[in-house]
Amino acid sequence: MEILLKGTRTEIPLRLIPYVANWATVSYLQYDFGHLLLQRFLHKYYRICIYRFIADRSGSLRLQCEQGTILLQLITEGPIKNIIQGYGHVLLQSGQYAFCYFPAGTHEIQLDAGEYESMYITLHTSLLEELAESLEDMRAILSCLHTASSQGACLTPLEMDYRMQDIISDIRRCRETGGNLLVEFSTSIRNLLNLYRKALQAADQLRKLQASVYTAAVISIQEEVAKNPSIQQHTLAYFARKHNMSQSTLKRYFKAVCKKTLHRYVWEECMKKAVWMRYSQQLSLDEIADEVGYADKSGFLKSFKKYAGGNGD
Repeated sequence: MEILLKGTRTEIPLRLIPYVANWATVSYLQYDFGHLLLQRFLHKYYRICIYRFIADRSGSLRLQCEQGTILLQLITEGPIKNIIQGYGHVLLQSGQYAFCYFPAGTHEIQLDAGEYESMYITLHTSLLEELAESLEDMRAILSCLHTASSQGACLTPLEMDYRMQDIISDIRRCRETGGNLLVEFSTSIRNLLNLYRKALQAADQLRKLQASVYTAAVISIQEEVAKNPSIQQHTLAYFARKHNMSQSTLKRYFKAVCKKTLHRYVWEECMKKAVWMRYSQQLSLDEIADEVGYADKSGFLKSFKKYAGGNGD
């Protein structure tokens, strides 16, 4: 997918230098709406592009696809609105991501005044076919690619959790070169796809539940907790107020749907994040306790050791 109108190259402002990745081919381009910081890395199995828009006023950027393309779009600073030919508008907020099929032709990104950023990852068909083995929705969108459909498509937008945000951050700040860079990127992309598979399967399971006025609330609660769990914030009272429900109704329905209490669900998600932070980020237990909302450090330590099987040291 290429930008249809080639902008005027200008010097990158100093304030944007921290956003520039070490591995990227970088351009800073001026358009009628403002500027675009464009970063690219091209490989035969994947392409990574980061668009950072500095829009002085509302405007649009036209994109050209010579052939049908499936993109994984991850919004780090939104909202960003795509207009996909043969499909229509797709509005993605900060922290959301989705696979979209862009048919051959012209598409648009529409912007209001402000600063926005999106990462686009284009994958080789073999990687998409692996994902399609376990995801019916991916098989459907892959069919659009194989048949060169003129109708666009977009899978359900999902919320990035802390693990996905960390992978994106690792991709951005990676300083490896040569073969080491390729190994890092290949590993990160496969980890992204695996997290996407799990998140989409979990969302599908909830959608298949018997329809109820409370189903949307349960889905929203699970998405919010999984994104960044906090034992202090994510309480029954908090979610009951947020979704305009009584605490007793929410407590009863959540347990019926999820086969566990809301408190148990939040606790498990907090412990999952705590274990992940302990062993992937090497943080102290006090730091982790703060991250997952525990004011009582001794209470957190007991919970952590219980969940981690006593290996919390």
